[in-house]
Amino acid sequence: MSIHFIGIGGIGTSALARYFVLKGYQVSGSDATESEITKALAKEGVRIFVGHKESNIKTSDLVIYSAAVAADNLELVKAKKLGLKVQSYAEALGELTKKYFTIAVSGSHGKSTTTALLSLVLVEAGFAPTVIVGTKLREFGDSNFRAGKSEYLVIESDEYNRSFHSYYPKIVVLTNVGKEHLDTYGGIAGVKIGFLKYLKNLSEDGIVFANWADRNSREVVNKSGRKTVFYNRGPFQKHNLKILGFHNQLNAEAVWQTARHLGIKRSLVEKVLSKYRGAWRRMEKIRPGKKTFQGFEIYSDYAHHPTEIQATLGGIRQKYPTRKIVCIFQPHQQDRLTRLYAEFKKCFPDADELILMPEYVVKGREGYLKKVKTSYELAVDLSKSLPQSRLNKVTYQKDFDGLEQVLSSRKYKKGTLLVFMGAGSIDNWAKKNL
Repeated sequence: MSIHFIGIGGIGTSALARYFVLKGYQVSGSDATESEITKALAKEGVRIFVGHKESNIKTSDLVIYSAAVAADNLELVKAKKLGLKVQSYAEALGELTKKYFTIAVSGSHGKSTTTALLSLVLVEAGFAPTVIVGTKLREFGDSNFRAGKSEYLVIESDEYNRSFHSYYPKIVVLTNVGKEHLDTYGGIAGVKIGFLKYLKNLSEDGIVFANWADRNSREVVNKSGRKTVFYNRGPFQKHNLKILGFHNQLNAEAVWQTARHLGIKRSLVEKVLSKYRGAWRRMEKIRPGKKTFQGFEIYSDYAHHPTEIQATLGGIRQKYPTRKIVCIFQPHQQDRLTRLYAEFKKCFPDADELILMPEYVVKGREGYLKKVKTSYELAVDLSKSLPQSRLNKVTYQKDFDGLEQVLSSRKYKKGTLLVFMGAGSIDNWAKKNL
């Protein structure tokens, strides 16, 4: 049987492609550009096409497309015209959730870290799960997929484009419910309705592990009528973590409560948690290759929502109370920047300096709003409100071409932390140029 993926370079679709390769399917896929992920897939036996063309679609038993693929995509249009079986990534993964004992990790923030930690605990405990996670783990050979040998499937359950409405888990871990993906849901009321519908997919004998202190989670879970174990109802025993921030203590507590339900001892859980050093683009340390940046600590982080940014910078500040922190941030989508503009103006107080880059545009996900805010406007408005706690300098850099020169010219002291943040191209730039 042959399967073709449109948008195979996505973090979710690439993991699912690896699953089908393992099962013996002939897998091909296309993406707009070549990437580390597509190169890795090619080495694993996937036939990769760079660029979307009608000729990439011939005869396939199944065509799976990413949520990022537009309805007028040439390959998608041709597949439907030929009468081929076509599924979205969420629909295809949803079919797998019905075949396994599925544990779905969901929430507006913290999904990838929580999924990673829970997966590693289950592996250590001998559960032998299959895992599909929205980041690359060094423990999985720098992959977003782990092949299992049991009935257990652990997935990162994404709410974007209502993807998680296709999933049918036995256990749901719910980290929080907040104002995210408003291009899909419109506002927090729509987000809560979306999460409630998702929880209704949980089997009647299933269970939810939810963050009690998060009011929106509490409201949604109580309305769902599903059996629930709340964590974070008050002080709890802290976990021995190498990853920074109280938000990661909450992620670890969710993992512990879920593991305890599955009969796993706390000593084993803590052993795994204490070894975890983080995932791809989650406070990932970059080793500087250029002499100019020797002596600096350089990190890349996926944070692109105000809640995530503030939590991550807060965690760094807690560990390094006196060090200078320079945050270089690339907003991800004008839609998110515009809808959450007030929150973006308040989420950088733990940085000493902020350099704002132009917004990263996601093709097919812009143009929902008639009036949009820009990164330049944010830089101007933040400059007017300085100082904010530690933050005392905000500048706008119009492109990446001059960023390296700007960073070099600032003459930062050795030991300065350079933190590159965003879900767009900023990670690739930092790794390539520093």
